[in-house]
Amino acid sequence: MRLESLRAVAAGVLATALCAGCERAEREPQAQVEEPPTVALERAGPYAVGGGALYRREGESLVTVAVLPDAGKTAPDTLEECAAEFPEFGKARFKRLDLAADTALAAWSTSGPGACLGVVGLGEPAVRVLGRWSAAVPNTVLWAPAGRYLAVWLGRAAGRRSLEVFDAVAGVRLEMPWEVECGYAEACDVVQAAWLGGTLLDVEIRLGPAELAVPFEVNIVDVAPLGSEEES
Repeated sequence: MRLESLRAVAAGVLATALCAGCERAEREPQAQVEEPPTVALERAGPYAVGGGALYRREGESLVTVAVLPDAGKTAPDTLEECAAEFPEFGKARFKRLDLAADTALAAWSTSGPGACLGVVGLGEPAVRVLGRWSAAVPNTVLWAPAGRYLAVWLGRAAGRRSLEVFDAVAGVRLEMPWEVECGYAEACDVVQAAWLGGTLLDVEIRLGPAELAVPFEVNIVDVAPLGSEEES
């Protein structure tokens, strides 16, 4: 009888422990871990891009925050405006990430026709498109040391380059003085650009192959928004 009693007590303790575990499981929500991407990722700070998806790291997991059309994923922010206009040239893909020095922002760009450039951060919206181009390709991004402003080198026809500047926090393109000069010269080429301080930008343009370089030194905080976030 004593052995049977001990077995009954042990069974009761085990049942109580199992029930307690069941109650905890009911109270605690199941963590949703994303399936690891099968493509190689480019990382910058807490962000990563791979193929047609943009991720943010949360603990040990990657959470999808934006996707390009036809990427085979769903996310809160699907960048329909960054789709390739000509399917025969292939799908649009995230190309690179550039982390700002003093903010939680990272600039991203896409490849293919209708290439986009934007920023990702912790604010609302988390993902923002700053510019989209059908006749140019965004190449190098130069973040200002202050972190809020970024200059974008654009590759154009015949090897020419242009430079556009954005306020990433306000989400607007700024109207730079050299763009007025370039508006009168079809062969205008931006040949040099560098940040000299927190918001001071030094730029040189050439209005033609045989022309001398024209320098510009601009404090970005004094420049007004262009009024349009998209350039063709």
